[in-house]
Amino acid sequence: MSSAAEETFKVWAEDNMVYGPIDLPTLIRWVQENRVLAETWVHLPAEDRWEQARALAPLRPYFTSAPAAAPAAGAPAGSDQVSSPELRQFDVFSGLADHELEQFASFGELQAAEPPALVLRQGDPCDAIYFILAGTLRVRLLIGVNREDTTLCRISAGEFFGEVGMFQQSTRTADVMAETPARLLRVTANAFQLLAKETPHLAAPILFAIARTMARRIAEDNQRFYREATSQFLWR
Repeated sequence: MSSAAEETFKVWAEDNMVYGPIDLPTLIRWVQENRVLAETWVHLPAEDRWEQARALAPLRPYFTSAPAAAPAAGAPAGSDQVSSPELRQFDVFSGLADHELEQFASFGELQAAEPPALVLRQGDPCDAIYFILAGTLRVRLLIGVNREDTTLCRISAGEFFGEVGMFQQSTRTADVMAETPARLLRVTANAFQLLAKETPHLAAPILFAIARTMARRIAEDNQRFYREATSQFLWR
């Protein structure tokens, strides 16, 4: 059985290219040279899966000197795992088997939020999509010179958000905050690209289902706009 030092690894870099295989000393050197960051995806050949570099025991000491960025919704939920029933709340996962759901969850980061924590802040970069596993979130805007707190909508378990901004690489247009204790699975744009490259058979139905949901929302918005415009015209 090979030791960790004899293993080889692959690295999914920020230029969306996969580099390797490389040995552990080279991987450590890349960390020291800031070519591999804490959130960089690294392939573990022995287990045939991808993990973020911060999760690999041999690399953890090399990230302790740099302050870790605190996630907006609080710390990841430690050793807690995303269950298949939690993901089956979402229509986008209805056609996937349990092992495929587990594989998808491994590309995300589990986060917990207690009210009134901000999950997302208006103006933040749109770099991820969020799946609400439990709880309710409130979407709000602070309007006017008095910063009046205005609720736009509420979203609950079984819903996801952030997909449009993630694909457009834009900024968040409103705050999202926890209204009840919530669990969320955060999947970054980079993780989706890695998923599509390494397991296209898994990524394709998920991305298609997300696109179908986006199209339905756009159609509903168009119908609402048409009804509002028509009613104003008839009134006049």
